[in-house]
Amino acid sequence: MRKNIDLHLLEGFEALMRERNVSRAAERMGLSQSAMSDVLARLRKHFDNPLLVRGRGGMQPTPLARELLPTVHDLVARLQALATMSDTFDPATCGMRFKVATSDYTQFLLMPTLAKIMAQQAPSASIDVLPVHILRVEEALDFGEIDIAVAYFPDPPQGLKRRSLFHERYVGIAAKGHPALAPGLTTKALAAFRHVSVAPSGLNFFRQAVDSKLAEHGLSRRVVVTSPHFALAAYLVAFSDLVLALPSRAAERLATVLPLGVFPLPFSLPEFEVAMYWHERSHGSAAHRWFREQVRMALRPDRHELPATARR
Repeated sequence: MRKNIDLHLLEGFEALMRERNVSRAAERMGLSQSAMSDVLARLRKHFDNPLLVRGRGGMQPTPLARELLPTVHDLVARLQALATMSDTFDPATCGMRFKVATSDYTQFLLMPTLAKIMAQQAPSASIDVLPVHILRVEEALDFGEIDIAVAYFPDPPQGLKRRSLFHERYVGIAAKGHPALAPGLTTKALAAFRHVSVAPSGLNFFRQAVDSKLAEHGLSRRVVVTSPHFALAAYLVAFSDLVLALPSRAAERLATVLPLGVFPLPFSLPEFEVAMYWHERSHGSAAHRWFREQVRMALRPDRHELPATARR
């Protein structure tokens, strides 16, 4: 076995172990399938071991591959951190690709302003916007699949770096002309409407917040559609008799592009916090510190440049 091995091969090993499939590992690495096959061949030669062999359900790691994975994972993380650490950082010459995981709700708020900032200050950099899977954010950050996650977490991950971005409240939306938009809406009248609910990552904490409050009044509602996406839910509401309770900034943004009205709920719900999370590995990187600051600035409430809209 030769002694020298480069970061590219180690990253390839990690991708292959994660995907157990050459094609998917190639996609993860941004390589062609033939290039990824070459990476696997070089890894096999280096370690004098097949590493991945065909088995039931796809390629299976050999005992040596399983033994190597924790060490390789740690080495990749350390080398990636070393490659990005610098006392100085010039965004004008930065060619990095930053990976942000967030819900479509926060994408509406974040990306228009952030894209402008990046075009002006870091024109050679790029951003991958990825869906946030709340139950595996720690894993995704640990594996380097994402650089930051921006979301509301009912149970915030304890092993991650974190910064609060803003607090949010709930409002309702309905199609223009819907009776929910009339003054004096009561809790009983709201419960009687047909509802849409949003369940990011399949979790029902938004739905539970409304249902719990209705239950306090001895009421329940009929949720006829549950969607993981705020935009889809809002689109359904705009062209139907459905109503939707959702975060206020999402409602304000969506009402600028869809024929929607925004109305206050007839009861109060606790505010919730949207925060940014990242891994210790990128904490000291000047490039990542700069990018996190741009995300924070883009999500400041006074940066949400919304056109005036009629709310009722």
